[in-house]
Amino acid sequence: MNFIFSKRFMPLFVTQYLGAFNDNFLKNAILIMATFQLCKDSAQAGFIANFAAGCFILPYVLFSSLAGQVADKFDKAKVAKVVKLIEIILMIGAAVGFYFASIPVLLAMLFLMGTQSTFFGPVKYSLLPILLKSNELLKGNAVIGGGTYLAILTGVIAGGITVSLKHGIIYSGVVLFSLALVGYLASLRIPDAPPLDKEVKISWNLGKEIFNIVKYDIVQQKCVFCCVLSASMFWLAGSILVTQLPLYTRDILGGNEFVCTLFFGLFSVGVGLGAMLSTVLHKGKTCCSKYVAMAIIFMAIGVALLAGISFFAEKQSQILPLIVVYKDKLFIISVIAVLLIAVCGGLWSVPIQALMQKSSKKKVLARVIAGNNIFGSFYMVVGAIVSGVILKLNLQLGSVFVFTSCCILFSLVHIKVFLRKKK
Repeated sequence: MNFIFSKRFMPLFVTQYLGAFNDNFLKNAILIMATFQLCKDSAQAGFIANFAAGCFILPYVLFSSLAGQVADKFDKAKVAKVVKLIEIILMIGAAVGFYFASIPVLLAMLFLMGTQSTFFGPVKYSLLPILLKSNELLKGNAVIGGGTYLAILTGVIAGGITVSLKHGIIYSGVVLFSLALVGYLASLRIPDAPPLDKEVKISWNLGKEIFNIVKYDIVQQKCVFCCVLSASMFWLAGSILVTQLPLYTRDILGGNEFVCTLFFGLFSVGVGLGAMLSTVLHKGKTCCSKYVAMAIIFMAIGVALLAGISFFAEKQSQILPLIVVYKDKLFIISVIAVLLIAVCGGLWSVPIQALMQKSSKKKVLARVIAGNNIFGSFYMVVGAIVSGVILKLNLQLGSVFVFTSCCILFSLVHIKVFLRKKK
């Protein structure tokens, strides 16, 4: 994989890594601050956690169609530079929010960061087939995927630890601003990528454009459509799991913010390992459906294990002090479950992403990526709503995990119908 350190790939990798780091630093710092410092009530903390997830994801629904048009019409490298410049401004706003410990301001910045990420996503993934050779595409996606989850790992750990320190709200603002600046400087070195279709007309009728992208650019390419549905289900499951980890840590295991950060780290490392392992298992093929199907099944088993732990813990805690008798055993089983979920998630998502890029018509690839973001964000918003309703009805946290496990297993339909003949 000599291309990794090349001038055609490394600037993009650094740019996306630092952007993903800032996204997850901000999200996790907000979750940790709300759950462990500002909210004492589980229902309120759960509401803020799911509302924060919705704030970050909603822009993908609203603006992905516009982002795809922009990425296909203009030089993708130039679009990346503008987007990263905007990130610097947003991180100044986030620093203000942390300084005043203002959840409304931080949620507003999270929404705007989601908007910024919405415009960078189509650029990032549509650049890969331009910058890389065909036989480098799966490996490139694995490196980007592994790097993204390494960024998530470092971002969530840094965000959780930093905001928990004395004067952590000040340190958080400094970190976010500094890395946004470095990310912008890295974006300046991304090679030019002139548009393949200069005739693209920017439509501000976003509803109509979403319909056109879905109907003409995705649904009519059946393999691409299947990849989009499968990837969206992965993001639904992943977003629910990450959002519920703080409550799981506090209410089921009796842990603190550092234990929660550890779980975030394990999840990120696991997905990164799964992403890299996919390049070994698929042996030069873009996507081998049997390995993807196996990953889906074992990921669902891991989530079901978390559900079982949750039901058991909530039942036992009514009888005896769970934190003393069962804490260590449940913690070890939880670590195993989270790692299983994460590794299988990487084995599932990376080959699907690479197959989507390879199978799509190149002149509409950015719009396909945008459409994928629309589907994914819609699924994630639905997941956040369902999870919030389950918790609002005072049902057990295990019920959220049961719902998630069922959703994961349902995605096997996509593999069976369309991907079994794809190599």
